[in-house]
Amino acid sequence: MSWNWQEWAVALLILLCIIRIFYGFYKFFHHVRNNDNPCASCASGCELKRQLEKKQQECKEIKGNSNKNCCG
Repeated sequence: MSWNWQEWAVALLILLCIIRIFYGFYKFFHHVRNNDNPCASCASGCELKRQLEKKQQECKEIKGNSNKNCCG
């Protein structure tokens, strides 16, 4: 089986696409594993980002109140 240059070029492009897809998955799960914000790079408003920030603010308020009450 003899491949011409066009078949090699197509195979290379497909390989690069597959590598790019796996790199995207790796970056996403790497951020999730490190508890980073998954929407940090969102260009527009992200509902998930808004919910995450709201939840973090609620946790800070609860944590702050519990420290004051325990020594009270």
